[in-house]
This record gives sequence, C-alpha cells and structure tokens, in this order.
Amino acid sequence: MNRFPLSFTHLRARWRAGLPLRYTMMVVVVLGVSLPALLLLTLEQELAEKSQKALLAQSETALMKIGSVSIAEPMWVVDRVALDAAAVRLLESPQVVAVRIEDGLANTPELERVRSDYGKNLVQETAAGNLTRRTQTVVRSGEELGTLVVWFDATYGQGLLQARRSQMLSLVALQVLAILAVLMPVLVSRVLRPIERLKEQASALLDHGQGSAEDRARFVWRRQDELGLLGRHLGRVQEELRTLFGQLGTKNAQLQQMAFYDQLTGLPNRALFIDLVQREMLQAHRSQQQFGIFFIDLDRFKAVNDSMGHAAGDELLIETARRLRDTLREVDVVCRQSGDEFLVMVRDIDHWESLGEMAERILRVVEEPVELSNTTVRVSASIGIALFPEDAQDFETLVKHADIAVYQAKTLGRARYSFFHSELNFRLQASLELEQQLAHAIAHGELVLHYQPQVDAKTGRLVAVEALVRWQHPTRGLLFPGQFIGLAEESGKIAEMGVWTLREACRQLADWKARGIQVGNMAVNVSALEFRDHRLLDSLQAALDASGIAPSELEIEITESVLMAETETSQRIIERLRQLGVGIAIDDFGTGYSSLAYLKRLRPNQLKIDRSFVNDADVDSDSRAIVRGVVGLADALGLNVVAEGVETVEQQAFLRESGCHTLQGFYIARPLAVEALEAWMASRHDNKETVP
Repeated sequence: MNRFPLSFTHLRARWRAGLPLRYTMMVVVVLGVSLPALLLLTLEQELAEKSQKALLAQSETALMKIGSVSIAEPMWVVDRVALDAAAVRLLESPQVVAVRIEDGLANTPELERVRSDYGKNLVQETAAGNLTRRTQTVVRSGEELGTLVVWFDATYGQGLLQARRSQMLSLVALQVLAILAVLMPVLVSRVLRPIERLKEQASALLDHGQGSAEDRARFVWRRQDELGLLGRHLGRVQEELRTLFGQLGTKNAQLQQMAFYDQLTGLPNRALFIDLVQREMLQAHRSQQQFGIFFIDLDRFKAVNDSMGHAAGDELLIETARRLRDTLREVDVVCRQSGDEFLVMVRDIDHWESLGEMAERILRVVEEPVELSNTTVRVSASIGIALFPEDAQDFETLVKHADIAVYQAKTLGRARYSFFHSELNFRLQASLELEQQLAHAIAHGELVLHYQPQVDAKTGRLVAVEALVRWQHPTRGLLFPGQFIGLAEESGKIAEMGVWTLREACRQLADWKARGIQVGNMAVNVSALEFRDHRLLDSLQAALDASGIAPSELEIEITESVLMAETETSQRIIERLRQLGVGIAIDDFGTGYSSLAYLKRLRPNQLKIDRSFVNDADVDSDSRAIVRGVVGLADALGLNVVAEGVETVEQQAFLRESGCHTLQGFYIARPLAVEALEAWMASRHDNKETVP
C-alpha cells in the first residue's frame, strides 16, 4: 500500500491540471521569499567556506610555528617530560588530532601523541582526505633538532559551516512564515475573496441565465480597483444578458407560436396537429381504443371571400374557429389546415354514432348568421369523418379518407356530414377523371349552348333568349349544368368556361342577325366567381368586338349573392357595364339578400323572379303576394320583370294578370339547340301564334 498518495507524479499532474488560486498564491509567495534567501545563503556559505579555509590554514600554520618553538628547548636538553607536555598542549586545540616529534638525526619518532577520543588509523584517514598532515622543522640556534608532525582534522571547518547553515535555514523558514502570516490575509481579503465573488457572479450568469434579484443585489461592487471594475463590467453584462434573455424568450414564444399555430385563428397548425394525432395513435394502439378525424370544409366561403374581400373572409374564419373551439370538448383538438379547411381529432369516443352527434352540433353552430362589415351572411359546412384504426392507420391516409368523405357530403347537397367508406374512393376517382375530361371539353369544343326563349307576357312575341351551357360528352351524352358546373367552380375552370360562353353567345346572335332571324336580346349567366374576376370586362369587350353586336343587345344575368356585399372589383365592373350599355338582370330575385338599396344604386334593367315563387303561385297565397310585390316594385322603379319556371297555363294566366312583363319556362319552350330554336320560331310564325 502506498503510504504517500500525493507523490511527485500526482503533484505534477495536479499542477498541470491547475491548483486552486489560494494554493497557487501560497506557492508563489513561498517561492518568492525562499528562493532569493536560499540563493543568498548559498553564496554566503561559499564565501564563508573560502574565508574559513584561509583562517584554518593560518591557524594551522600558527600552531605549527608555536609548537616547533615550544619543543625546541626540550629537544635540545632531551627533556621528554617537557616534550610530552608540549605535545599535550598542542592536542588541546580542537583542530589537532595527533602530534609526532621526530629526532632529526635518526629520523625516528621520539614522541607521538593522539587525541584520546580519536581511534581511527591516521594513515588511512589522511589518505581519505579526512586528516591534513603538516610538518615543521624544529631549529635552535641555527641547528636542526628534529621535525614536528601534526595531523589536523580536515572536517573541523565543515561542522562549523553546517551549524551556520542550519541557523540560516531556520531564519529563512521563520522569514517565510512571517511573510505568509502578513501577506496571506491581505491577499485573501484583497484578491482571493473578490476573485471568488467574481467566480460566483459568473456562475450565477451561467446557472440562472437572467440572474435573480438577490444575486444582483449581492454582487454590488464599490471597490475602485481593477477587480471592482471587472465586477461592475460583469454586472453590466448580467443586465445585458437579462435583457437579451427576455427578448429571446419573447422571440422563442413567437417562433413557437408561428411554428405550431395558425397566425390568423390561433388554432394549432397542421404540423402540431400531425404530432398530436401520431401520439394519439400510439396511445390508441396500446389501449385498444379508437378516435375520429373530422375534415371540415366551409361551403360558399369563396363566394363570401370574393364578394366581400379577404378581410371579411378572415373575419369569417376567425369566427368559425371560435365556434369550433367552443363546441368541441377540451380533450378534442381542432386545427386549421389551410384556407377554409379545418381538421378535428375527436378523442375518447364510445361509438361512431357519437361522432355523428358531434358533427351535427358543428353543422348547427357554423350555419348560424355571422355579422361581417355590417352585413349578415350565412355559410354552412361539409364534414367528412374517418375512424382510426378502421379506416386507416397512418395520418396521411386517415386525413385523405376524411377528405374523400367531405367530397361525398358535398355531392349529397352540402351542409351535412358523411362517413368514409371504400366506395368513396371510386367516386373520387371518377370525379377527378371528369375534371380532366372537362378541361379537354373546353379546349376541344365539346361545350355547346342551348337557348331558352323569353316571350312578351301579353303578346307572346319573342323578346330574348337565354344562353345555357351544355356538355356534349363523347361517351355519356348531353350533360346539364348541374352535372359539371360545381366541378368547374371547384377546379377553377369556370372562368375559362365563362369566356367561351360569352364569345359563343355573341357569335350566335351575330349569325342570326346576319341571316335575318330576330331573337331579340341575348341573356348570358355570369357566376359569382366570374363576376368578381377583373378579366370579365376584357372578355366581354373582346366578344362584342369579335361579333359586332351592339352592347344593348347583350344582357348579363347575375345572382343576388354577387351583390351581398360589393367589392371594389364588382362595383367597377357594374359601372363599366352600365357605361358600355350592356343590360344587367338580377337572377333568382327574392331568394337571396334582397335589398332596395342596391336596386336603387345599381338600377338593373330587369328582375327575374325565382321559379320557386312561380311554381307555388297557383296554390300559395304568399308566393302570389311576393310575385305581385316584385312586379309593383319593378313598375315603380321602371324595371322589366321576367318570370322563370312557367310550366302551366294557370301560372301563365296569373303572371299575365299580375302585370309580369316577360315569361320564360317549359310551358313556353325548353332550352333548345340552335336548329331546334330556329324550327320552333318557324313553327310559331307559320301558325301565326302570337300568344302561347
């Protein structure tokens, strides 16, 4: 077992790793004090050793001279007692180890004395350098009597030097301790403790980021030296960091909001919704449970957004999001996917019927009126429902199936919900195929126009025809608007179809006029999406220029939904139409948001009473009252009234009696192709019929 764990290797390793500042300063102080003292001590020892050697040499020489003089007389008289006494006196010197007196004639020891405490061999010790042998000739009256041999202790001076060295080292040690006792308290109070505070202050910045109020109060520096200046700098850094951390926290919250929440409605966005659904999938797998996904698509949102502007559309989305949050439970999650589409994850369901009940509640709250820009509007929603894990076991497929179910709900009439099932896939595929075929039909002339006559109610004279688009499908035969107009609107093909309709209707009217066939004016329906497109005026002007017909011979029919709230684009189009002299008719009057204000402001040429009032006029007193009211209003404003959907002689009689100006419907004629319309006109002319 190692009894000394702090070996030199460990100390060297600790030194390389870095000693604490306290110990480092102690080492520096000790080395700073002791090294110069030891250097001076070494120099002093060398000088003292040289000086002592010289003194010892002089002392030895003096002893030799004194000894030779003291034994000269006893040797002359051959007094051995006196010689012995002289030798003893020499041995009394601590330097002298042994004394020998040799006869000068015989060169033999006459007397030899060795110090009593010295028991070593003189020859060997001399050879080893421990003894110094010196000789001195004894002379009396010029005559050599003999030789004095003295052995001196060569280590005598080293002992003195060692004693002196020990004393000096003790003084150096006392000096170091005294300096440490004086300097260390000063260093601790003036250096070490402030540095420790600086370290704590820096640690507080790292550990706490902004730093607490207690920390900021504790690290107040009043010193004016460099450490105090550094402490104040750290304090300012702490304040800067606190401000920066606050800004970063705010920015981080904003980034978190932007990354995972919809900026308009505040709902979770698709990214966050995907994460939540995937977690719910794992939980549902473990617990053998199911949950539902609602795909919610707002009906007629585009009409509101286009007619009232994007600001109103945003308000509608915000209000819808609020209603969804209020209607759903806390455990459910609603997300805005994009545009007017929302996704809902419905947790903790016992049976699929509970999803239907929740969908019903959502439909009801969405259909409630919404106040937008001082105008009350209504929208509805179509909801597609997919179940996990029955319908899909991954997010993308689950949402795709819910989207397919939405399409099913829309095809059933909108404002309803539908569950996903496998047949919907085939229907969706058929719809996509039909959309591609529609694009081909527009480009390759498969669209045709049929024309429905409008006759004077009193005389039966043909006064106008309304152009109605049909699709001559190569395999499915003639398709009516209800089978493809909605698809055209959803796919964005409605504007392209409208351009073709205007051009073809104007061309046909010009052709009839060139052949002397008088059909009166040409009425063309324009959808809400077309009417709010700024390209409509360019298309209309191009159609008039290409055909050469007068603008007054063309009449544009728009529905009341277009006028619910006029955008700058729609208002500009209406003013431009009036400037051109193109007629304006309000189609389906009475079914939308009828307003006397827009009748006064827009001054359309005629109103078309919706067929629902005409159909009930012979049995419903309210419908009859509405028809009479519209006719009276139109007469007061100087407008023409067209009654749509005339199918019986009773309806014709009532409308004629009520003062309606123009009649249109199956009783008069169905929409007819060009040749059929010309034949109908020829038949009426041959029969001389003026009243149907």
